[in-house]
Amino acid sequence: MFYLHGSGVIDKNQSFEAYFPKLNADESERLPRRVGVGVLDGDVRFSRPIDWYVRDADNTAGQRFISYQSPRQFLFSIYERVDHPEDSWPDVEKRYEEDCEKQGAEILARRMPVATSNAQARTYIVKTKVPAKPAFHSYAHEILVRSDHRLLLVQVVHGENIESVADEMGNALRSMLVY
Repeated sequence: MFYLHGSGVIDKNQSFEAYFPKLNADESERLPRRVGVGVLDGDVRFSRPIDWYVRDADNTAGQRFISYQSPRQFLFSIYERVDHPEDSWPDVEKRYEEDCEKQGAEILARRMPVATSNAQARTYIVKTKVPAKPAFHSYAHEILVRSDHRLLLVQVVHGENIESVADEMGNALRSMLVY
């Protein structure tokens, strides 16, 4: 499912990324060259492929997000959630699952524990019907990320087969620092 917070128009006078060279990484056999960036006013830092571009972003308090388009046909987005970081995992998961249900999404897998560089996370695999002819479904890995100070939703919208994007998605998530 897509969480559309922004207007779809990025303010060209505002920078939504800050450069963090400590997170840069050279090209490897399986990944393109990566650049370290800070987003959401520096509260989140991670290493992303150099060829991702910002598709949409908003730094408005309470609804901050950034969305990237990969040339390998997937979206990688980070959304700030309004849940309190001291809420229990079951409470956070329950609210997220209720949000999915309200939006008509089908959760295919839920509550799989993962981690970023410095935060706990839970992964969901979600299938959403897209109104189109012929019928079409989008698939996403949606990851609730929790640090001592904030909760995020990292959303990776991809095709039915994730093999081609798994390395990029995994690397970006593993490198993520949440302050």
